[in-house]
Amino acid sequence: MSNEGNLHVVVFILLSIVGGQSNAVDCNNARGECKELQYCPSLYISKIDTSSILFCDKLRGIVCCPRTEFAFELQSQDTDADTFAENACSEYAKFAPSSCSEPLIYGGVKAKPKEFPSIALLGSKDNTGQIDWYCGGTLISRRFVVTAAHCFRIASSLNVVRLGELDYSTTNDATQTQDFNVLHAVLHPSYNLDRYNDIALIELDRDAILNEYVIPACLPSKTARYKNFIAVGWGKTERGISSPHLLKVALDLFTGDQCTTSVPVEENLEMGLKEHTQICAGSYQHGIDTCNGDSGGPLYVQHKKYPCMLQVAAITSFGYVQCGTAGIPSINTKVNLYLDWIENVVWNVSPL
Repeated sequence: MSNEGNLHVVVFILLSIVGGQSNAVDCNNARGECKELQYCPSLYISKIDTSSILFCDKLRGIVCCPRTEFAFELQSQDTDADTFAENACSEYAKFAPSSCSEPLIYGGVKAKPKEFPSIALLGSKDNTGQIDWYCGGTLISRRFVVTAAHCFRIASSLNVVRLGELDYSTTNDATQTQDFNVLHAVLHPSYNLDRYNDIALIELDRDAILNEYVIPACLPSKTARYKNFIAVGWGKTERGISSPHLLKVALDLFTGDQCTTSVPVEENLEMGLKEHTQICAGSYQHGIDTCNGDSGGPLYVQHKKYPCMLQVAAITSFGYVQCGTAGIPSINTKVNLYLDWIENVVWNVSPL
C-alpha cells in the first residue's frame, strides 16, 4: 500500500471513532509522546498495522507517537531481542565524533571534556535548590539511566539527574549540562537491600537532548566477557574528599579465586561472590581503585564496532577496606546478565 493509502486509512479510522476515550498507559510506558497524527510521520509514513496504533485521546485524534529512538522498532518486529539495544546503539553512534583517542577514582586522572558523554550524576535537591551528589550512573537511552539499586538506600530522596557534567564546582569547564527530575526509579525486583542484583533504572522526566556532550552508552551483548575496564566517577580522592572533577582510571578483572582470596567477601555477601552476576575489578598499583561516591557509576569498555562509543560493562557496587589499596578489588554488577530486564523496562521488549 502506498504512503498516501496508509494515511487515508489512518485518517478514516480517526474520523470513524464515535465517542469515548482510550488512554494509552503513560503513552506506551513512556516510549512515546502524545501528539496529533499530522505531527507523527512515523505512524503514517511507515507501513504498519493501523490496528496497533495506541491513542492518548481517541475523540480528539491524539495518538501515542513513538519517540525517535524507538522508531526502528516499527520495522523490526521479528528481530531477536538483542538487536533492540544494538540498534539503539547504532542510532546513538551518529552523535559520536568520527575519530577519538583511546580513553586511558581514587588515584585516577582527570577526564577530558566530552570524553565520557554518557556519565550521569545522581543527587538530592532540597527546597532551596541545594543539591547533594551521592552516586553515579550511565545514560543508556534518551530517557533512562542505569545505576546501582543501593544508591536509593544511601539517599532515598534521589530526585535529580545531571548529564553532560565534568566539574560540578564550576560553570567554566567547557560543558553543556542538562538537569532532570526523576520520574520513576525501577529497582531490580530481586534486589532486597543486600548487594546482590544491585542494579536499578531511572526514568527521566523528559528526553535528553543528544549532542557531543550527551550520548547514551551502548549495552554489551549477553555473551560479552571483558578483562580490562575504565572506571569513571566523582568519588573520593587520596585526600579523602570527593572530587568535583570527573576522574577516570584503568582497572583489571580479578578472577573468582583472586577476588575471594583478596577480600573478605562474606562480610558483605552472605552467599559469597556470584560470578554469574558480579565481577571483581581493581589494580595491583596502590592508589588506583573506585571509591565511595563512585557507587552506581560505570565500568566502561570501548565498543568494537563503534570505536568512539562506550559500552557499560558493569556498575560499581561496593569496595573493601580503604579505597585504593593495592590488590583489593571492588565488587561490580555485570550488566549483560540483566539485558532482558533492561530491554523490557526501557524498550518494552518481552523476554524470549
